[in-house]
Amino acid sequence: MFRLSIISPIIAIMSMMLSLGAQDAPLERLDTWGRNRGWEGVGILRIADQTTCTGAMIAPDMILTAAHCLYDPAGKLVMPRQIEFRAGWRDGKSVARRFGKLAIVHPDYEGGGALSGRQIRNDVALLQLADPILSTHADPFRPDSGIDVGQNVSVVSYGAGRNDAASRQRSCDVLEARNGVVAMSCDVVPGSSGSPVFSMASGNPRIISVISALGKLNGRQVSFGMDIQQPLAELMTDFRAGIGVYPKSAPQARRISVGGGKTTSGARFLKP
Repeated sequence: MFRLSIISPIIAIMSMMLSLGAQDAPLERLDTWGRNRGWEGVGILRIADQTTCTGAMIAPDMILTAAHCLYDPAGKLVMPRQIEFRAGWRDGKSVARRFGKLAIVHPDYEGGGALSGRQIRNDVALLQLADPILSTHADPFRPDSGIDVGQNVSVVSYGAGRNDAASRQRSCDVLEARNGVVAMSCDVVPGSSGSPVFSMASGNPRIISVISALGKLNGRQVSFGMDIQQPLAELMTDFRAGIGVYPKSAPQARRISVGGGKTTSGARFLKP
């Protein structure tokens, strides 16, 4: 679905040593109303009717995803109006469908560049929707700080072979975290790029990373993401100021608040 990049450079860069970790939970298909309840804010992104990624609401009109998802196979940015977010997508239906209006990728992400620690660390983008999604349909998730080795996390994703409904992995492990890049044991596939990685420590899901890439390390398949705190803060600051926002528009005057609502629970792979 997305062109592949070689994962070996980042292995050399990070010199990661994987811990064994606890056994990961199997995937749970969120294919019924009951199973998907609380996770409607995760949706599938249809990009120019050519490719798909995963995205998550962090405000009623703001979607967090991976930066590389907003590039076409030729390495050019896709216009937001050609990107559709389908919230809570399952079996051909969604709780809400919205096209994008504005978008921004992290200024330190280089579209089409070789996979590296720098690319993964900054593989973050925001898509502002043309219209907000009502809280009666889906609640946004709150981003949070803190992701460490040995931490237990949860991932909700779409992807190749499982785009008809989101899949949740209740439990997978952070195997390594270094210089803002994290390696995880989470089960992701092409199309899972942009999937939110959640901490459940507070009792509510909080986004602490986004899936950026996958590969094998010491014979074991792993997924890569970033510590979301700093790159997302930088991205939101630029968005409010209108810096790097496309298509070109006036500076954003309103303040963006993220997360909130009533939620109680709820990869271009290799670049995923």
